[in-house]
Amino acid sequence: MDTIIDNTTPFHPGERAVQERLGVREAIEPFARQMIRPFIPEQHRAFYRQLPFIVAAARDAAGRPWATLLAGEPGFIDSPGPRRLDIRAALAAGDALEDGLVPGADLGLLGIEFATRRRNRVNGRIVSRDDDSLQLAVSQSFGNCPQYIHPREWVPAPAERHPEVRHHRALNAGLRT
Repeated sequence: MDTIIDNTTPFHPGERAVQERLGVREAIEPFARQMIRPFIPEQHRAFYRQLPFIVAAARDAAGRPWATLLAGEPGFIDSPGPRRLDIRAALAAGDALEDGLVPGADLGLLGIEFATRRRNRVNGRIVSRDDDSLQLAVSQSFGNCPQYIHPREWVPAPAERHPEVRHHRALNAGLRT
């Protein structure tokens, strides 16, 4: 999730380098300019509002990448304008991103609806955050292909369930299964 520095392209320098190495840069750029927008279209804004969760990816305070879930009742995500997304959800105590989701941090979000296989991405920078909400300034928004998504039903865990947070330095056999 490197910051996009060049406003003439939707790709960060690392993505451009890989595309050039593969010889596909010239073919991908025009297509991406049509698909990746610097705002959230109304259809996507409505989609985010009805979700019960969203996947968030960012770097922790040490710069390591992590993904986590932000969840709530539908409506916990709002988009008061096409360049902003507000999320009213708290991270679980001990979440790896607890100290990484700070104003100025890059944040990537994936909204997914398993029943319909629909998914949309939004990238941006955190403008503000408190204990149970954050505001995102949108820099990119685009839909993703549902090809590898298998339809299923979202079933939230019971509200009274608060699993103990455990930290590991490596994936053991139990974590891999």
